[in-house]
Amino acid sequence: MTQFSGSCLCGAVTYEADCEIQRIVNCHCLDCQKATGSVHTTLLFVAEEAVKIKGYPSSYTHTADSGATMTKRFCSSCGTTIFSMNSRRQGAIGIRAGTVSQKHIVKPQMNIFCDSAVASTPMDDKLPKHAKMPG
Repeated sequence: MTQFSGSCLCGAVTYEADCEIQRIVNCHCLDCQKATGSVHTTLLFVAEEAVKIKGYPSSYTHTADSGATMTKRFCSSCGTTIFSMNSRRQGAIGIRAGTVSQKHIVKPQMNIFCDSAVASTPMDDKLPKHAKMPG
């Protein structure tokens, strides 16, 4: 089990978790690029039920290229995107690594959606690279 916590930029939305981290990925999809304003995002995937959220994040739901329904949850005060949910991965929540207070636990295991990566983005050659989301 890993215990960690985090918050948005202004601190209006906070969270705590004590659970197994299922997967940590660097996602290079176009949705993550637009949602973060960066070339990729790093997500920690955990069981949604293990995350205790304080505050009231807003949400935005859209359809991904895969056809899955994606919901992004963010602070309505400062705009920080904190959580992501995918309709095809029921019970899991993705937590944006930049919001995690314990940075030492952020150890990506792979790069996904590399087909849409910005060409100049450095990637660790030791990590597997997937064109899309692996099964």
